[in-house]
Amino acid sequence: MKKVLLVEDEAIIALSTKKMLEKTGLFEVSILDNGPAAISFLKQQPPQIILMDIKIVGVLDGIETMHEIRKFSQVPVIYLTGNSDPRARVRAKATGNSDFLTKPVEISDLLQSISNLLDLQ
Repeated sequence: MKKVLLVEDEAIIALSTKKMLEKTGLFEVSILDNGPAAISFLKQQPPQIILMDIKIVGVLDGIETMHEIRKFSQVPVIYLTGNSDPRARVRAKATGNSDFLTKPVEISDLLQSISNLLDLQ
Protein backbone atom coordinates (compact mmCIF):
# COMPACT_ATOMS: atom_id res chain seq x y z
CA MET A 1 0.00 0.00 0.00
CA LYS A 2 1.26 3.45 -0.93
CA LYS A 3 0.95 6.10 1.75
CA VAL A 4 -0.77 9.28 0.59
CA LEU A 5 -1.00 12.57 2.46
CA LEU A 6 -4.04 14.57 1.38
CA VAL A 7 -3.96 18.22 2.45
CA GLU A 8 -7.49 19.51 1.91
CA ASP A 9 -9.57 21.81 4.11
CA GLU A 10 -12.97 20.96 2.62
CA ALA A 11 -14.11 17.89 4.57
CA ILE A 12 -16.49 16.53 1.94
CA ILE A 13 -13.84 16.68 -0.79
CA ALA A 14 -11.21 15.20 1.52
CA LEU A 15 -13.38 12.27 2.59
CA SER A 16 -14.59 11.62 -0.94
CA THR A 17 -11.05 11.60 -2.32
CA LYS A 18 -9.86 9.35 0.50
CA LYS A 19 -12.71 6.91 -0.10
CA MET A 20 -12.07 6.81 -3.88
CA LEU A 21 -8.36 6.12 -3.42
CA GLU A 22 -8.70 3.58 -0.63
CA LYS A 23 -11.39 1.73 -2.58
CA THR A 24 -8.69 0.78 -5.13
CA GLY A 25 -6.88 -1.16 -2.41
CA LEU A 26 -3.61 0.50 -3.40
CA PHE A 27 -3.49 3.47 -1.05
CA GLU A 28 -3.63 4.40 2.62
CA VAL A 29 -4.72 8.05 2.90
CA SER A 30 -4.10 10.47 5.78
CA ILE A 31 -5.94 13.81 5.74
CA LEU A 32 -4.77 17.16 7.13
CA ASP A 33 -6.21 20.61 6.53
CA ASN A 34 -3.30 23.04 6.94
CA GLY A 35 0.33 23.59 6.03
CA PRO A 36 2.05 23.48 9.43
CA ALA A 37 0.32 20.19 10.28
CA ALA A 38 1.37 18.75 6.90
CA ILE A 39 5.00 19.81 7.43
CA SER A 40 5.06 18.24 10.89
CA PHE A 41 3.39 15.04 9.62
CA LEU A 42 5.92 14.65 6.81
CA LYS A 43 8.81 14.86 9.23
CA GLN A 44 7.30 12.02 11.31
CA GLN A 45 5.55 9.80 8.73
CA PRO A 46 6.72 10.54 5.19
CA PRO A 47 4.21 9.43 2.55
CA GLN A 48 5.05 8.28 -0.97
CA ILE A 49 2.98 11.13 -2.45
CA ILE A 50 1.16 14.31 -1.39
CA LEU A 51 -2.16 15.54 -2.77
CA MET A 52 -2.13 19.26 -1.97
CA ASP A 53 -4.98 21.72 -2.29
CA ILE A 54 -3.62 25.17 -3.08
CA LYS A 55 -6.10 27.13 -0.97
CA ILE A 56 -6.00 25.72 2.54
CA VAL A 57 -6.70 27.19 5.96
CA GLY A 58 -3.95 28.87 7.89
CA VAL A 59 -0.99 31.11 7.25
CA LEU A 60 0.52 29.02 4.42
CA ASP A 61 -1.21 28.13 1.18
CA GLY A 62 -0.48 24.75 -0.42
CA ILE A 63 2.35 26.02 -2.60
CA GLU A 64 4.05 27.84 0.28
CA THR A 65 3.67 24.65 2.31
CA MET A 66 5.41 22.67 -0.43
CA HIS A 67 8.29 25.17 -0.52
CA GLU A 68 8.80 24.48 3.20
CA ILE A 69 8.55 20.72 2.63
CA ARG A 70 11.11 20.94 -0.19
CA LYS A 71 13.66 22.07 2.39
CA PHE A 72 13.77 18.47 3.68
CA SER A 73 11.87 16.23 1.24
CA GLN A 74 11.44 15.64 -2.48
CA VAL A 75 8.23 13.61 -2.12
CA PRO A 76 6.10 13.98 -5.28
CA VAL A 77 3.09 16.29 -5.08
CA ILE A 78 -0.11 16.62 -7.05
CA TYR A 79 -1.75 19.99 -6.65
CA LEU A 80 -5.53 19.86 -6.60
CA THR A 81 -7.28 23.17 -7.09
CA GLY A 82 -10.55 24.71 -8.12
CA ASN A 83 -8.57 27.62 -9.55
CA SER A 84 -6.90 27.18 -12.93
CA ASP A 85 -5.05 30.51 -12.64
CA PRO A 86 -1.86 30.34 -14.77
CA ARG A 87 0.13 32.14 -12.03
CA ALA A 88 -0.74 29.35 -9.59
CA ARG A 89 0.54 26.79 -12.10
CA VAL A 90 3.84 28.67 -12.42
CA ARG A 91 4.19 28.91 -8.63
CA ALA A 92 3.35 25.22 -8.26
CA LYS A 93 5.80 24.13 -10.95
CA ALA A 94 8.60 25.89 -9.06
CA THR A 95 8.29 23.30 -6.27
CA GLY A 96 9.36 20.53 -8.65
CA ASN A 97 8.37 16.86 -8.89
CA SER A 98 4.72 17.79 -9.28
CA ASP A 99 1.53 17.65 -11.29
CA PHE A 100 -1.49 19.96 -11.33
CA LEU A 101 -5.15 18.86 -11.53
CA THR A 102 -8.20 21.10 -11.56
CA LYS A 103 -11.21 20.20 -9.37
CA PRO A 104 -13.47 18.42 -9.69
CA VAL A 105 -10.90 15.71 -10.24
CA GLU A 106 -11.87 12.48 -11.97
CA ILE A 107 -10.51 9.41 -10.20
CA SER A 108 -9.04 8.13 -13.48
CA ASP A 109 -7.07 11.36 -13.93
CA LEU A 110 -5.86 11.27 -10.33
CA LEU A 111 -4.79 7.64 -10.60
CA GLN A 112 -2.95 8.37 -13.86
CA SER A 113 -1.14 11.32 -12.28
CA ILE A 114 -0.16 9.26 -9.23
CA SER A 115 1.01 6.46 -11.51
CA ASN A 116 3.13 8.87 -13.55
CA LEU A 117 4.80 10.42 -10.51
CA LEU A 118 5.40 7.12 -8.73
CA ASP A 119 6.24 5.08 -11.85
CA LEU A 120 3.54 2.51 -11.05
CA GLN A 121 3.08 1.14 -14.59
